[in-house]
Amino acid sequence: MPSTDAASDATPPAHATLYVSGYGPDIAWYDFDTGAGTLAPRGSLAAPQPSFLALTPAHLFAVNEGGDRVGAYALDPATGALTFLNDQSSQGAGPAHVSVDRAGRFALVANYGGGTVAVLPIGGDGRLAPAIQTVVAGANAHMIVTAPQNRFVFVPCKGADYIAQYTFDPASGMLAANSVPHATTVTGAGPRHLAFAPDGRHAYVIDENASTLIVFGYDTATGRLATQQTVSTRAPGATGANTGAEVVVHPSGKFVYGSNRGDDDIAVFAVAGDGTVTWSGHAPTGGKTPRSFTIDPSGRWLLAANQGSGSVVVFAIDGTTGALAATGTPITAAMPAFVGFAPRP
Repeated sequence: MPSTDAASDATPPAHATLYVSGYGPDIAWYDFDTGAGTLAPRGSLAAPQPSFLALTPAHLFAVNEGGDRVGAYALDPATGALTFLNDQSSQGAGPAHVSVDRAGRFALVANYGGGTVAVLPIGGDGRLAPAIQTVVAGANAHMIVTAPQNRFVFVPCKGADYIAQYTFDPASGMLAANSVPHATTVTGAGPRHLAFAPDGRHAYVIDENASTLIVFGYDTATGRLATQQTVSTRAPGATGANTGAEVVVHPSGKFVYGSNRGDDDIAVFAVAGDGTVTWSGHAPTGGKTPRSFTIDPSGRWLLAANQGSGSVVVFAIDGTTGALAATGTPITAAMPAFVGFAPRP
């Protein structure tokens, strides 16, 4: 069993609802036992190419990557069941990511093919209104996320080799270019996803093309990122083709994880007091092309989606070292590209 030295939440739930989606025909949900680390299927709902989801306690939002739309669903907190509400244009080609601002008032969409991002108001009933703003962020905009204080927004642009930096008005939902509009990366690195540390003073970006992890210092007053460190996500001696995919910070702030597609493993990094990291190991994901992974609300388990082999694998997290150990029997899923938990009400 994993150590219980994990999340900051002193009373994690005994059960949580995990949602799995991707390039298959539906969004599926599972009951996750946070004590045993086991999954049990609960239901599914047909959805068009839901390659990425955003979750709130009462609603779920899904991109339709092939249809250039984003859909809204009501979420039953008791059962996890979904009910389709409506959808709207994503205002660009190939939406790859959707998130919800920290106040839960706006859905933010990044369009990979079009390089645009859009802001869509969320109604009181969870329905999406048409976009109130569309901004050209940069080539292959791969993600859009608000900073913890909800006043700044960041967009890793894989094809432009920078993270676009915006100010964000949480009342109106409007974006404006920051006075320093870009945090640049090495040419060809391909910044893909970004995760903030619990301390709110650091952010971590995984580069798809270079298979690197960048540690950024984050200025909460100006909303700007500054590079502190860059390390490889690959194991020493790894060879062959590989691309980085997802980055997740443990809720304790002590560990950072990054997935490698090609090496088919998850890199584990220990975090120092200044936010910098030290590689501490790799864990094979037991499948092919691990695109997405998440950590459960208790902080005791990591769940990885192997898109290429159609499985979701549960790993126990060692609370002292951050090391991962596969446990239980993987579940099957059609080309899973997203795994995530519904937050607690």
